[in-house]
Amino acid sequence: MVIAFTRQLYILVKAGIPLLKALQIIQVQLPEGKFRLALDNITRDIQEGKSFSEALCNSSHFFSLFYINMIKAAEVSGNMTAALKELSVHLTQMNRLKKQVQTAFLYPIFVLATAATIVIVLLVFVLPVFIKIFEDMGGKLPPATQFLIWLSNFTIHWGWLVLVVSFLLAVAIFIFSRRPYGKYIINVFIWKIPLFGQIFKIMDIGRFCRVTGTLLSSGVTLMQSLDVLREVTTTVLLNKALEDIQFKLAQGINLSVAMEEAGVFPLTLVRMIQVGEESGKIAELFLDAAEDYETEVSSAITGLLSLLEPALIVVMGAVVGFIVISLFFPILTMSSMVK
Repeated sequence: MVIAFTRQLYILVKAGIPLLKALQIIQVQLPEGKFRLALDNITRDIQEGKSFSEALCNSSHFFSLFYINMIKAAEVSGNMTAALKELSVHLTQMNRLKKQVQTAFLYPIFVLATAATIVIVLLVFVLPVFIKIFEDMGGKLPPATQFLIWLSNFTIHWGWLVLVVSFLLAVAIFIFSRRPYGKYIINVFIWKIPLFGQIFKIMDIGRFCRVTGTLLSSGVTLMQSLDVLREVTTTVLLNKALEDIQFKLAQGINLSVAMEEAGVFPLTLVRMIQVGEESGKIAELFLDAAEDYETEVSSAITGLLSLLEPALIVVMGAVVGFIVISLFFPILTMSSMVK
C-alpha cells in the first residue's frame, strides 16, 4: 500500500499538482481501511499547518523513520519530486527482494511439511494395519520393518510429548531471541549457516547500502543517515558496526577506515567508499553497490532454488520409498516368514 501511495504521489507532484491536493486525490481513490484513515489524519495535519514529515510521524506504523527522514530532507532542499522518486525506487526494490527471499524459503518449507505429513499419516494410520498382518504371519521381520514398527509405536504413544517439547523449545528460542545477547548469538548463527547465511549477510549489507545511498542523495547528512540506519536496522551485528562507525566518525576518522575496522563489510565495498570519499560521490557509489548486492542475492537465490528443488524431491521420494519397501518386502517374502 505504501509503495503504491508513494508512486502515485510522485507522479502527481511531478505533474505540478500541490502536495496537499495530490494527497487529497489519492485519499479519495483509497478503499476504506486503516491506511485511508492514516492518510485522512496526515491531510488534516497539513491543513492545520504541520509539515508533511511532521504529519507522517503520527502514522509511523505505516511510514518508517527512513521514509520520514527522506521527506524531511526533501522539505529542506525543496526537491520533493526527487525524494519521492528515490523512495518509490527504494521501496520497490526492497519489496521485490523480500518476496524473492520469502519464495526461496517457502518452497522448501512447504515440501518438508508435506513430506512430514505423509510420514506421520503412514506411521499413525497405515502402519498399524500392517503390524496386525505381520503379527498374524509370524516370523522374523527385517531390521528396517522393525524400526518402522518401533517408530510407529513411539509416534502413536509419545507423539504428543514431541509436540509439547517442540512448542516449549520454540517459546524458549523466541524469549532468548528477545534478549540482546540472544539477538547477537542468533545473528552470528544465521550469518554462518551454509549457503543461506551468505545470502542473508549480502542482503543485509545491500539494504544498508541502498538506505545510506538514498538518504545521502536526498541531502541527509552522513551522521543523520547513520542515526536513521541504527533505528531501522534489525541485524545486531550491523547495528553494532554502525555504532562503532558513528563513534569513529565523531573522532574525525574517515568513513572507509571506520567501515574496514568494523570488520563486517566486504573489502570491495570499503574500497569503493574510499574512492567515493576522494571523488565526492559516496551516495552514487552506495547505490551502485546496492544494485550489485541485490543482483548477487537474486542470482544466489535462483541458483539455490535450482539445487533445492531436485534435492528435496529426491529426499522426499527416498523417505516414502523406504517406508513402502519396508512394509511390502515382508509380505512379498511371506513364504519364508511363515512358521
